[in-house]
Amino acid sequence: MSARRRLRFHKVVFRLGVVALLALSVQVIAIRAPLGDDDLPRRILLVISYTLLLAFIGANVNRIGIVVIGAGLLLNFVAIVANGGLMAITPETILKTGSLPHDAVVGEWLPGTKDILLEREDVHLWFFTDRLTWDAISSVFRAFSIGDVIIVAGLAVTLLDLLLPRLVRAADDQAIPAASRENGNLP
Repeated sequence: MSARRRLRFHKVVFRLGVVALLALSVQVIAIRAPLGDDDLPRRILLVISYTLLLAFIGANVNRIGIVVIGAGLLLNFVAIVANGGLMAITPETILKTGSLPHDAVVGEWLPGTKDILLEREDVHLWFFTDRLTWDAISSVFRAFSIGDVIIVAGLAVTLLDLLLPRLVRAADDQAIPAASRENGNLP
């Protein structure tokens, strides 16, 4: 008996997807919400959001793209924790993308970002912080980290995994009950 093969899209299920959405919402609140001049609530919210995102990653390690995203998140998380709960960025990095905001103060949170402005010698784990720039996107992003690059790569792998059909044996297709095929309820 020959094993015929067919292309079929597969059902995608993410565990703890609500946790990931909650974590992203917490990040938006940390960055955009008017929480006052004290940046401690922002620092706490950012660390909580990364912890939730890493829990989501842990629940979905069966997908290679999610694991790659997790590696990038972990690098960002380590840099954020090492710098007191915000992602460090130096004045030199900001100047590569334009000018320093008029209200920027070294040692303080940069409004509308997850960043804290620090002098290079005060940055912990500098290699993992927002230190990279790209002229083509500098108007959109002030700077980004190695972790951000890895996250984007993981997102690309995940999208390809989700959008490309799988090659399956026709024999596997025959194992599906006829009623499920007729109703369109394919696994």
